[in-house]
Amino acid sequence: MMPSSSETVRSFPYPALDEGNLSFPNGSYESEFQAVVGGCTVHVQHEIQGAPLVRRLVEEGKAACSCVVAIPVTGYRRLFLAEGFRQEVRWDKAFAGEPPVFQPQVICLEDIEHTLNEDDGVHKMWLGQRVTFPKGGKISLGSSYRLLSSMQSLLSFEKNTDKEAKQMSVSACSEEGFYFKVFVHADLFDFLNQPGEGNHLLRHSIMVHAASACFALLARQYGDSEDEEDSWRAHPNLRALAAEMENMNLTAWYEDDFRPEEAATEMWPHRIPALDQENEDV
Repeated sequence: MMPSSSETVRSFPYPALDEGNLSFPNGSYESEFQAVVGGCTVHVQHEIQGAPLVRRLVEEGKAACSCVVAIPVTGYRRLFLAEGFRQEVRWDKAFAGEPPVFQPQVICLEDIEHTLNEDDGVHKMWLGQRVTFPKGGKISLGSSYRLLSSMQSLLSFEKNTDKEAKQMSVSACSEEGFYFKVFVHADLFDFLNQPGEGNHLLRHSIMVHAASACFALLARQYGDSEDEEDSWRAHPNLRALAAEMENMNLTAWYEDDFRPEEAATEMWPHRIPALDQENEDV
């Protein structure tokens, strides 16, 4: 995922933890996102530092960490509330054609009146003032995040429990806007979900390989179709994927010179680890 920077500073009639807002001089609000293998799910960890008032309101249940999931191309938008500072966020496959945008925030669950003091961590200009935090009001706003590509959002990994199953196989599912089922061996599925420290580059390469296999499947099944009902154009998720590839100046699966491995590694580049100079082969 990649962060998108805030372009404007919002104004609130109460102290708020937001980029560019001086209400909490030592405050910071960061969110860590971890995609879950299986598709259309992420775990969000909310980290609030230097803003005791915000943390206290969450811990007392008067406010809640939350995350808005938006997919602009389809108009999909949904708010998910967390219990505490960690949550699971899911979205519908039917709206997965464009990479979702995630907006973490802390919102009030009730009307709150409070006289601000030094224990709240607010700027001195707020000290002694009595303010009202309205129900539904945003008291913290984090940076928005977005999945790296729409192909990533179309992959739905499933554990293959067959002992004779191969490591990986892919199939197309035309339901729910279109997505790919990626069947993987049980051990590989567990590794993708919990790669362990130092194994994230290997996990990333496996995901790139899956994306390449899905592109190859697209080319085989939809590359030459002229029937509108059987064409990829009948599926909104594939239309959105094609539009993204066009914006990136990439050859798509329905064009003559399409190369699935090239498309996959351009949309989802391999990550090269830094060479250990002491062990580098000459």
